[in-house]
Parts: sequence; structure tokens; C-alpha cells
Amino acid sequence: MSENVNIDLSGQMNATVEKKGLQKLIQHLRSGAGPALVMGVLSSRRPWTQFVATENFKAPASVPRLSRRIYRNVEYFQANYLMVFLGLFAYCLITSPLLLIAMVASFFGYRKLTSGPNTWKIGGWELSKTQQYAVAAAGSMALCWLAGAGAVLFWVLGATVTVIALHASFFDAEALPPSDDPEQFPMIEQV
Repeated sequence: MSENVNIDLSGQMNATVEKKGLQKLIQHLRSGAGPALVMGVLSSRRPWTQFVATENFKAPASVPRLSRRIYRNVEYFQANYLMVFLGLFAYCLITSPLLLIAMVASFFGYRKLTSGPNTWKIGGWELSKTQQYAVAAAGSMALCWLAGAGAVLFWVLGATVTVIALHASFFDAEALPPSDDPEQFPMIEQV
């Protein structure tokens, strides 16, 4: 009754854990999907002559038309709006040299930290890699705070939202070429 049974349990097991939320976003950004996404959006940029055509700026006829106009313009000109944001951000960096220096120092500090095995000792204690990143992040945040990054951030965001809202509100969406999907932007309205 007692027989030796040999069962072969050798082989490879491939268990992949699906990452969710922020971890998945970080994984995509590390894999190079972030720059590819930005380049994909920028490749759909509309001509600037169409973007700033003054003959297409009109006041909206009603509030329902305004909401459809904003939605259509944001979808149609999203790459141009991204370029406006990047331009305002570059303007802030150029006009605030201390902030530019702080960002360059933070970038090179991060590159130095990730470029191999670094051992930091503070007060006789050796810091782990996570602790080193925490110290570098705290130093970067302090440096950016001293350079006035908070004010610049709110100025850039405020100016971008204002420019986009004004353009999307007053640029006549009916002057744009018709979309591929006729049901996407129905222009039916009760009068």
C-alpha cells in the first residue's frame, strides 16, 4: 500500500501582480510612456493661425452653447493649450533665475542619488536609500520654497486657466471643422 510516488514540481512560476492607481501611473512614466504621451498630444497641435484667428471670436448666444463651446474647444485645441501652459511655465523659469537654479540643483541632486550605490552617514548612522530620497526631497522642497516656487506655481496655473477659459469661451466652435462623430457635439437647442 505504501508506494513512493514521485511528482515533478520543477518549473517556473510567473506571478505578476497588477498595480493600481498611482503605482501604475509611476510605472508608465518610468517606462517612458509619459514623454510619449506628451509627444502624442503635441503632434495633434492645431495651426496657430487657426488658434488665434480673430474673426472666429464671438460672444456665445446662450449658456448651453457656451458649455458645448468650451467642451469642444478644449477637446479640439488641447495640444495648443498644453503649449500655452508650457510657454507660461518657461516664461516663469526664465524670469525667475533663483527658481531655475533651484530646479537644476534638484534635478542634478536626484541624478546623483540614482547614479549608483551611495552611502550617506549622518551622525554615525548610515541612511537607507529610502531615507536618502526623503532627505533629498526635503532639501529640494526647502530650496524651491526659498526660491518662491509656490507663488510661481499658482501664477502659472491661474494664468493658464484664465487664458484657456477666455479662449474656449469666446472662440466660436461652429467655425471649426465638423467632428467625425456627429452625435458627439449636437448643436440642437431650444429657442
